[in-house]
Amino acid sequence: MALSRRKKIIIIVSAVALLGLIVIISVFASRKDSPEVTTVKIEVRPELRQTVTASGEVRPIQFVNMTSEVAGRIEEIFVKEGDLVTKGQPLVRLDPTQLQSNQQAQASAAQAAISDVQNARTQVLAAQNQVAQAQQGLVVAEASVSSARQQLVSSQTNVDRAQVDLNTAQRELKRTTELVESGVASRSEYDAARDRLEQSQVALRTAQANYETTKIGVQEAIARANQQRVTVRDSRIGVQRAQSSVASSESRANQQAALQRGQSSQLAKATQLAPITGIIADVPSKVGTFAVAGLSTTSLLTIADMSTVNVEVKVDETEISKVEVGQPAKIKVDAFADREILG
Repeated sequence: MALSRRKKIIIIVSAVALLGLIVIISVFASRKDSPEVTTVKIEVRPELRQTVTASGEVRPIQFVNMTSEVAGRIEEIFVKEGDLVTKGQPLVRLDPTQLQSNQQAQASAAQAAISDVQNARTQVLAAQNQVAQAQQGLVVAEASVSSARQQLVSSQTNVDRAQVDLNTAQRELKRTTELVESGVASRSEYDAARDRLEQSQVALRTAQANYETTKIGVQEAIARANQQRVTVRDSRIGVQRAQSSVASSESRANQQAALQRGQSSQLAKATQLAPITGIIADVPSKVGTFAVAGLSTTSLLTIADMSTVNVEVKVDETEISKVEVGQPAKIKVDAFADREILG
């Protein structure tokens, strides 16, 4: 019985195999007679993705506490807690009255410093003119010394000539006296010789007096020239002092100009601008209160830096198996409705 069943199975398998062989041969035969190309459209099924959606909390890593850079009464606060602000946006405005007054006072001081520079430069020109005048006076004084010395030489020549004339007159008078005593010369010749001697004596005394006067003139001319040299030296010192005054005035003017720029900068700081883009996390300051410059313990407001944040979400236990470490995540925050944060 078992043998007959086994035979039936073999027969059936053989029949199926034979039938398959006949079908294959007929297919190949039909292809040779009339070849056909069948086009099949293959549809690629889209990649299946699983998305896990959950809500959570966005916690900024960094906060910026804004303090006032200038002192003043808070006049207006433009934002409130939760507002989104961009870098450079006005946040708080202080009363600028005192800052404007300081700026005007500094502008006046800067203008006065500029006037001092102009006056100092005018003094330099005046001192330089004094030097030129003193140098011209020195030229005249030195010329006077030269002229006086030439006159002194001439006076000395006159004294020497008068002395020679006197010596000659003395010899002639002595010779005439001897001739009169010997009866060779007359009394009138003696008188004439004596007159010439007296004239020579007067001429010598006059020449000597002129020499002394000229000598004094030389000394006075030298003294005037020396004084003029002192004047030239003092005038040059005056120029140096005036130039130093210009340098000092210019330095003060530069300092005043820097202070003026600082006051202008201070006035601009009366309106506090957002240092970063973020969300207002806290506004402890109030309108009407006084802001102290640079006091770290007094914060005008706090901005949350949203460029780098931590996000904590609670995933349902039925979907926790779909989450793995390192998977990309997209985060949407109400404050940035049109922006996705990748994490």
